[in-house]
Amino acid sequence: MNNRKYSKIVLRVLIVIIALFQFSCKSFYELGVEKAKPISDNKLYNGLIDSSLNYQSIYVKRFSASFSVDGISKSFKGSIKIEKDSIIWIDITASVGIPVARLLITPDSVKMIDRLKKTYFIDDFGFFSDKLNMDLDFYSFQSILTNSIFKIDNEEKEKAFIRSFDGKIIDNKYVFISDKARKIDRKLKKDKLEKLNRFNYQRVDIDPSLMRITDILVKEFDAARDITIKYRDFTVFENRKFPKRLAFEVKDPKHLLSCNIKFNKITFSEDLRFSFTIPDKYDQIYP
Repeated sequence: MNNRKYSKIVLRVLIVIIALFQFSCKSFYELGVEKAKPISDNKLYNGLIDSSLNYQSIYVKRFSASFSVDGISKSFKGSIKIEKDSIIWIDITASVGIPVARLLITPDSVKMIDRLKKTYFIDDFGFFSDKLNMDLDFYSFQSILTNSIFKIDNEEKEKAFIRSFDGKIIDNKYVFISDKARKIDRKLKKDKLEKLNRFNYQRVDIDPSLMRITDILVKEFDAARDITIKYRDFTVFENRKFPKRLAFEVKDPKHLLSCNIKFNKITFSEDLRFSFTIPDKYDQIYP
């Protein structure tokens, strides 16, 4: 092989390597690169559903998180398994690798083992909702973890989403706003704050290029509670677009709770096992 032919082969190999390297360096999808164009509410909703995560099971093999309640912060890591509409399993370890807790959550119950205190409890989902200071059920919690659409208003769960929200374009993003927003605005303008207790307000922001949810805002006027949820650093796990970072904050007049989660490795549609055994020596603390 002459030197010129060899040099061409080497050059082509280098070009391929550089191209692959540049592709791999683009680890996150950039938000806001495409402007929203006027479309009907039905088309927006169907587009969001079509681009939503399609899964039967999810295995977050590694995550790291920071959790803060009223200024007291803790960091931990762990793993999460989800069998859609059935089970959410969460294993938590300290940052130094010491096992801390394990939760098994279903639509009807919450079970938790505290490995440090050697205790456990079994209760319904209301206990978990109270601890997070959020009015939500199993399916809403599952949706938060999986970047999926949900309604926070329990009184209108049976009402179709598309009938409960109005689609808009705000700041070049698609936005779904609860249809009660106009009534809320009128009450605020008339200073009839006492009548706001009958309403909840929810806003869902959607990136036009990804057609995925980036932000959720919920206002629960009866509890004077604000809930914000943010999804960032969308990347690809097994050919599926998914946010690598999830952050939520719950704020009311008495408490401020926040949590930031980074998903490090995710697989889909595995046959999962949900190991959960309560040792005989553990004491039940609740109820």
